[in-house]
Amino acid sequence: MAFFKFKDTTIGQSYDMTLLVTDIEQRVTQKGDPYCAITLSDGKESARANMFNSITIDALKEDGIETGSCVECEIRVSLYRENRNYTIDAIRKVDLSDEDMSKLILMPPVSVKTLFYNILKNVKESSGRPYDINSPEVPQDDFSLTALTTRILWENRTAFMRSSAAKAMHHNLFGGLVYHTSRMTDAAVGLCQAYPDLNRELLVCGTALHDIGKITELNTSAIGTAEYSVDGRLLGHALIGIDMINKKVAEDGSKYDEEQIRLLKHMLASHHGVLEWGAIMEPAIKEAMVLHFIDMIDSRMYMYETGYETVETGELTNKIFGITGDTAASIYKSPYLN
Repeated sequence: MAFFKFKDTTIGQSYDMTLLVTDIEQRVTQKGDPYCAITLSDGKESARANMFNSITIDALKEDGIETGSCVECEIRVSLYRENRNYTIDAIRKVDLSDEDMSKLILMPPVSVKTLFYNILKNVKESSGRPYDINSPEVPQDDFSLTALTTRILWENRTAFMRSSAAKAMHHNLFGGLVYHTSRMTDAAVGLCQAYPDLNRELLVCGTALHDIGKITELNTSAIGTAEYSVDGRLLGHALIGIDMINKKVAEDGSKYDEEQIRLLKHMLASHHGVLEWGAIMEPAIKEAMVLHFIDMIDSRMYMYETGYETVETGELTNKIFGITGDTAASIYKSPYLN
């Protein structure tokens, strides 16, 4: 079984590779002939490869090849318009053990359970009160932001730890949501040390819950691929997250401080920063502004990190959309910085 990585391939060569199919798109050439663009995962990186010769999704499906299939491919690596290009010359479905299949699923570099408990630790420590940071429990008579956040996270822990953070762009992998959120709460803690006038509990709790609605917005498969749900398309994760807060507050008898809850919901409503990027409202408090920029930093850091994995030292990546806003730009992998 050839568990070869895309980053180890050389332009001008062909390779037999065992990969996981994460997406298949039907397309048409300029001459009108059908072909398939197949997204494949090697466990460290995803890449799109084209299969020509009038291949169709239906023909692949007849051979048992669809999203979630493990396949053996003969892949040819070439250069097209100065970009690395992959072409599939042959493909067949293979059956792998669970252990081998797990090698092909993109996951965070740290276990999702470790990441989840790191979030809980950051949330509890943000209050300055003497919580047991090794336990998910909070006192029944505690109606602080920390208690509310801990309860919401714990009650939704299974979905939270498996969910992707996006369909594409950043942290789009199994456990991507908890990975994204854990790093963001770490950043929030650090920024509170630099700017002590920030309300630490509000910022860390808002950061921990800012994307909680994605567990409903996205339907994440067992291999980490995500598609938008009906509620995701109609409502979006910020509104879904606010509704989750409202339901939990009502369930606990509305005993939380009304102003604190208002501010927490504003954090979710404004974390996209500007209306053009999907914010319900723009940040009206400094903690909401900081949350927005932490979100931007971590999403872009992920793009740089994954970009570095696809390119040789001293070279530039293909153009990556969104890394500088609404435009595409390349990432340079400097030998000095790596």
